[in-house]
Amino acid sequence: MIYDLFYISRGEIDNERWQTFKSRFPTAQRIDNLKGYSDLKKESFTKMFWAVWDDVIVADDFDFSYRATQWDDHYVHVFKNGEHYDGLCLFSKKTDITEREFKNRFYVNKKEVDIVATIPVGVEYDIVFISYEEPNAQKNYDDLLTRFPRAKRVHGVKGIHQAHIAAATIAETDMFYVVDGDAQIVDDFNFDYHVLAWDYDTVHVWRSRNPINDLEYGYGGVKLLPRISTLNMRTDTADMTTSISNRFKAVEEVANVTMFNTDSFNTWKSAFRECVKLSSKTIRGQVDEETERRLDIWTSVGHEQEYGTDAIRGAIAGRDFGISNCDNIDNLRKINDFDWLKEVFQRDE
Repeated sequence: MIYDLFYISRGEIDNERWQTFKSRFPTAQRIDNLKGYSDLKKESFTKMFWAVWDDVIVADDFDFSYRATQWDDHYVHVFKNGEHYDGLCLFSKKTDITEREFKNRFYVNKKEVDIVATIPVGVEYDIVFISYEEPNAQKNYDDLLTRFPRAKRVHGVKGIHQAHIAAATIAETDMFYVVDGDAQIVDDFNFDYHVLAWDYDTVHVWRSRNPINDLEYGYGGVKLLPRISTLNMRTDTADMTTSISNRFKAVEEVANVTMFNTDSFNTWKSAFRECVKLSSKTIRGQVDEETERRLDIWTSVGHEQEYGTDAIRGAIAGRDFGISNCDNIDNLRKINDFDWLKEVFQRDE
């Protein structure tokens, strides 16, 4: 018996993609605005049934004649979608799965089949450039637009949290990239990351290269944020990124250079803010040994670089402020007040 084949349209229908799919698989049925797995199960008349989502393309050489054996026909058979198991599925009517499993395409009772059945469609998430008073912001934005014309901009919104909420407001995709005003995107970064279905509520942060001390980690890096969670984030925390979601993923790739050393104040401010967060341990998931190593480098390396002494001075002041205020959330929140930072900078000169 041939298993039923369903093509699942999750939102706005791409008719061209559906017609291409239908021409290859004439017996396929399209399900629009599916509520969940239970609805899909009711639609099938075969003991097992295929499900293909609209964000994947079936590989040219995939054969739907695959059959489960009587020993494993109670499992959800999950096939490779490129490198990951989050694409085509063969479901069994013998097994119930939760709506959460179905939504995230991450199943408890599963069999992973090492066959590439689909490839992910290149989703172009919105790119939002956020700038405030960075002297090099316009050049960085122009360079970004040259390579990625779809980029949008939020400028002059006061407050880190408020600026990111403004970015989420103009974004139209479920997730969106954020590029800081002092970020220079490296030549081989392409904003084409494939988000796994179970990571749609996860904050992704790429590595950035520090031009003064050569550290490479998430400070100043490109972010990929879930739009709805960003709109609803808490605004009373010191660290914005960890206010959006309980789920965080560090992507081990350098996306940009954070050119924060543009003048004395902006250099000092950037180093101060980051070292307050490092030393106060406000960033969820920090590893103490790694944090201490970064603090040591921030506070000692780069004298010879342009505005390097300002960076080190700001790092030392930020480290001391973070340690002395680690239990005072009201004081820690002040690092997002740029007027207050200017006052502290002037006192520190």
